Amino acid sequence: MSGTCSSFSPSEEEIGAADLQDTNTNQRKPAGWKAMPFVLGNETFERLASFGLMANFMVYLQSEYHMNQVKAATLLNTWSAASNFAPVIGAYVSDAFIGKFWTIAFGSFSSLLGMIIMTVTALLPQLRPPPCSHEGQLQGQCVGQNKAQLGILIASLCWLSIGTGGIRPCSIPFSVDQFDLTTEEGRKGNNSFYNLYYTTQTIVLLITQTVVVYIQNDISWALGFGIPTLCMLFAIVLFFVGTKVYIYIKPEGSVFAAVAQVFVAAYKKRQLNLPVDEVDGQFYNPPFSRSLLLELHPTRQYSCLNKAALIVGDEVKQDGLCENPWRLCSVQQVEDVKCLINIIPIWLTSVLGFLAMNQQGTFTVAQALKMDLHFGPSIKIPAGSVGVITLIAIAIWLPF
Repeated sequence: MSGTCSSFSPSEEEIGAADLQDTNTNQRKPAGWKAMPFVLGNETFERLASFGLMANFMVYLQSEYHMNQVKAATLLNTWSAASNFAPVIGAYVSDAFIGKFWTIAFGSFSSLLGMIIMTVTALLPQLRPPPCSHEGQLQGQCVGQNKAQLGILIASLCWLSIGTGGIRPCSIPFSVDQFDLTTEEGRKGNNSFYNLYYTTQTIVLLITQTVVVYIQNDISWALGFGIPTLCMLFAIVLFFVGTKVYIYIKPEGSVFAAVAQVFVAAYKKRQLNLPVDEVDGQFYNPPFSRSLLLELHPTRQYSCLNKAALIVGDEVKQDGLCENPWRLCSVQQVEDVKCLINIIPIWLTSVLGFLAMNQQGTFTVAQALKMDLHFGPSIKIPAGSVGVITLIAIAIWLPF
């Protein structure tokens, strides 16, 4: 959402000619799929690290910290809530201050620090309560964690949440920046990236909930946490290896302010009538600060918001600057807000689905701990691997 103002609206030919001269990037054409081994590799190893840490965490809290089901589930749900809210802050920091690349970088180092602390808790016995037999756990006779041990555990979760806030809101948008959306090839590559991305995440989940969970339960918690930590380190290295290939988009200001400006400007001009024919110059459509985006025109959907981009009087000065961004917004801003409104029904209907998914790591695992998970005399399914059933179903249906 551009903060500059001009009454000039570029044609598609002019936008295409500017592809290689993007003033907000590093002056080169997007590499497209050439950048994906670094970006997608970083994503894959980061997910492998985070999923490998979370998949069996309920078991870790109950078996090693002797927490009861309620306390362990409360801690996990609180951490999940913080991790899902942190991306809102991360998106703001990225858009307004440091950009997507450095937000991902800082988030990756924060996640690595959190994983190192978590691995250390599994490696050093003094950072956990003393061992207790399974019978003692069932009867509630185990010594619980002290404040210092719980504090170190919570500190690792805090760093992980901060890392999530940096990585999650920026990873996919940063990947999209690597494609030239003004070309057919770039748009096809962008669409293919989404399919490959979510397929990869499903495969990573299957690996973590089988191999990593097995290592944690039957070999060593320290090794089981150490492997995801090394994966996170490798993800950071791979991410920085591609620095000479990436396209970097500079911060363009807070998206929250830009959204608010559209509603405020549309409200102030609510008494105006929209023109029947959209003649050039009636709507404020300045040249893009990024040449990699397609030119937008006002759509009829939520047409009342179009009034925010309607030029009245001398709102655009002779030097091309806006008189007041809270009275006049660009067509790009208005259309972005319309897209945001369209996402709201999807977000609302996803709430119940994510509530059910969140139970996979708490209630489902806690119930599995009380079940007989043996198949024959030699096969035993780890409690943390019960969620594989859901992932197999997703893996089967996702290609469709």
